[in-house]
Amino acid sequence: MQISAFRAIRFNSDYWNFPTHLNMENGADKVQQTQDILAYLNTQIANGSAKIDAIPGLYVLRTTSSQKRVISIIGEIDYNEKSVLFVNEEIHLPKLERYKSMFQKFKIQTSPVLTFYKNHISIETMVADVLNTLPTISVNIGGVLYELWYICNALGISQIKKALKSIDRLYIADGHHRFSLFTSLASKLSAKLIISVTDANSILLKSCHRVVCGAISANWHENILQLGNIERINSFDNVAGKVVLIFPTGENLAVDFMEQQADKNIFDIVKKDVIETGFGVKEYDDNVFPLPGNVSPTEAKTIFNLYKNASVAIFVPSINVSDFLDVIDNGHKLPATSTWFEPKIVDGFILRKFS
Repeated sequence: MQISAFRAIRFNSDYWNFPTHLNMENGADKVQQTQDILAYLNTQIANGSAKIDAIPGLYVLRTTSSQKRVISIIGEIDYNEKSVLFVNEEIHLPKLERYKSMFQKFKIQTSPVLTFYKNHISIETMVADVLNTLPTISVNIGGVLYELWYICNALGISQIKKALKSIDRLYIADGHHRFSLFTSLASKLSAKLIISVTDANSILLKSCHRVVCGAISANWHENILQLGNIERINSFDNVAGKVVLIFPTGENLAVDFMEQQADKNIFDIVKKDVIETGFGVKEYDDNVFPLPGNVSPTEAKTIFNLYKNASVAIFVPSINVSDFLDVIDNGHKLPATSTWFEPKIVDGFILRKFS
């Protein structure tokens, strides 16, 4: 893998430590959100709260949440490197079109595409010397500690590039639509994709959940009974490995799938067998919406307040990274927005403008 240095745009520590900083994680309209980020960024550059790094560099980022610490290297890669970057989920075409509109209008990447690799030396070992120095910036954002090292000396860049060179396969953890955006654009844009690279052992993998809106089949219960055993539950303490169905009426069910489903991955079961067949949803993209993997069943009331016409919220058990890799290495893809990786990089922490 050939990774290159680039000139990032970064807010300084004072900006992130200020309690009223722009919350770039809010807002469902990505295009409007990016417009706000860009306008805010230009203001911050003008008043000195943000800057474009003078020298191209690579960046070492350590994010530490209550659940996981991830160390990654951030650089740019040729977006035509299809033999290196592997997409593990199907693309949601309407979402891709929104990203295209966003990029063509603003020419900005607000966060790196998160990638990881397996069967290799850890990132922490690669950059051990860097981690023993003081970070360029250290801030707490939303309960996650971000420590960033800006590596702009020739020797440091060369050592990192050499360590990464033997990696021949990167799996995209978060950013499938951003990657597809770049590969679908004309190469004359001469833009390169900014990626974050870490090792599989550092990744915390969860499942994205689902909320189904609109009418569902009247005989859904009988349909799902053909897939597995259903039990009514009063708490969520013993539901590991089961799909949990929560209804606006307050009814909570757990589905334990039968052995004949064992050869299918859980995400295909939920999409095809539970939602499309069991609940009879015909227009999947129009009626089914992803929920973040860090949302709990205990937050169902909030979900139903947001989705007024919701029929059911579906909470999906997570698979481990090895099972995930088995699916991808066997040439399969998961349904769109199946997985959720943590900790993510907050939008706006590392930005890249393109000409």
